[in-house]
Amino acid sequence: MTRRKLSAAQRCSGAAALGLSAVAAVVPAAIATSLLQETLEIYEIQGPGLSSPYQGVVVRSDGNLVTAVGRDGFFIQTPDARDDGDPDTSNGLYVVADVSPEVAVGQLVDVIGTVVEFFGWTQLREPQVFVRGGGNPLPAPIDLDRRTPSPNQPWPAIELERFEGMRLRVASGTVAGPSDGFGDAPVVAGAQRPFREPGILYPGIAGLPVFDGNPETFWLAPGGLGGQGTPLAGGSAFTAVGVLVEEFDEYRLWPTELEVGTVPTLPRPVRSRRGGELTVATQNLERLDRAATEPPYATRLGKLSRQIRGVLRAPDVVAVQEVKDLATLADLASRIRADDPSLVYTARHEEAPRTDEFDVGFLVRDTVDILSVSQIGANVIFSLDGSLLNDRPPLVLEASWRGHDPPLPLTVVVVHQRSLLGIDDPEDGERVRRKRHEQAVWLAGWIQQRQGERPDERLIVIGDFNAFEFTDGYVDVMGQVTGRPDQGGALIPVVDVLEPPLTDWVGWLPAAERYSYIFGGDAEALDHVLTTRAADPWVATVAVSRGNADAPQSLVTDPSTAAGSSDHDGLVLYLGPHVRRPDGRRPLP
Repeated sequence: MTRRKLSAAQRCSGAAALGLSAVAAVVPAAIATSLLQETLEIYEIQGPGLSSPYQGVVVRSDGNLVTAVGRDGFFIQTPDARDDGDPDTSNGLYVVADVSPEVAVGQLVDVIGTVVEFFGWTQLREPQVFVRGGGNPLPAPIDLDRRTPSPNQPWPAIELERFEGMRLRVASGTVAGPSDGFGDAPVVAGAQRPFREPGILYPGIAGLPVFDGNPETFWLAPGGLGGQGTPLAGGSAFTAVGVLVEEFDEYRLWPTELEVGTVPTLPRPVRSRRGGELTVATQNLERLDRAATEPPYATRLGKLSRQIRGVLRAPDVVAVQEVKDLATLADLASRIRADDPSLVYTARHEEAPRTDEFDVGFLVRDTVDILSVSQIGANVIFSLDGSLLNDRPPLVLEASWRGHDPPLPLTVVVVHQRSLLGIDDPEDGERVRRKRHEQAVWLAGWIQQRQGERPDERLIVIGDFNAFEFTDGYVDVMGQVTGRPDQGGALIPVVDVLEPPLTDWVGWLPAAERYSYIFGGDAEALDHVLTTRAADPWVATVAVSRGNADAPQSLVTDPSTAAGSSDHDGLVLYLGPHVRRPDGRRPLP
């Protein structure tokens, strides 16, 4: 997700961008009476809407409490006794000024300054500050909880704007996604993390499922006031008191108090295989390229080696996505063997027609005999514009596992489908939607032909489908590929291709575990493991690792851990000739 974000310099004042100087004067309160006799309360300056009615006007506000002080300014709030009682107007305001250490929390101050809307954030610039005295009690913070901000649409435009600049408290919050490169993380003020749900983003299209967008999500910026930031892992519990700011249409809580409670264990490996089990995994390698220098290539190889060896428990077959070329994948196989000589993997990769793409491939352990590896769908044409349909054509591995007597034949197809980016774009959306649909129809057709020709083949289709286990409202990719369409429907309907249908094992995971990626704070399953009816009885279970989707950005360059080795979590399918699970029986734990 690309987010517009203030740099440290922009957070300081934005003075260069606005052509303003941020000169502050701290003078005795006695002088204040000679300047701007008419005063305004903060709630009058803020007004009841999204912006101040006093933009560009020099205003004065007296007798307000300093609630937080940062490197480049401070926050003031109306004392509780003068609160206007209107829930739609804010009683807090940010003053851009370099006044430390003269201004301190708990002081009562009078301020004169110019009202500026800095990308939606109401501020006072070029201030004069008159300190009356300190040691005063602060206004009581307003509580955010599972009802505030509202989790429902339509979302009031001022739902969080009405708290801008004010003290807020989160008594029981959850980190929805990990800290980004600036140290900020999406959070909710409740105990349940938000998940992607079926449908088109609100307001959607009439007659189709609508996803509300989880509007209750906002951002926590541990270093917003200039202190040392606290890296946050997705799924962590926290409590906080702080002040609310708006930065480029996103609301952030800058904490004055922050306590992180329960933190998930990262990385969290999948379970060990049991005797007689074969394991097949999928892992997106996040644009692994031997020519890349940031993070250092050796660090990336080391972290991915830890991921495959320790977190995924050295699967017999690893289906990979987003690897640049065969040489890069061979480097990873070599690094794994260097780290553990008992683990010998062979890298297999076929270049896509577009050489600039990051492709799919396999790491095949020496417990498996490779019979053939072939690329499919490379020359299929996209009906809309005559271009190639599959930018990253699937690979088919036919192999035999030597852990069973006689050896167990299996076929694995690794895929990486077109992403959701641009799916709702006014200009490019139609092309994106149709491409996703046609890719899914083509793949379903290939599977149908294959299982018709080889009904007893144990076929596993695995990888990054860039699709949810339900309809996205525009296209039901997984419903198309599995032959099990979502009853909610889609703008482009599913075509009846597959019989018998496939099993998507992500649906067998507990609801709280059904994610492999985080986008904007929404946990979502983009990676899937599918099996045909011939393979279903051999499946023991599926497991998802943890350590990438929830890892703070600060771990990406840490060579001592597998956490942050990619932006996707890996999944592992466990198969065993001893299982022979009857239809309808749940897999083993």
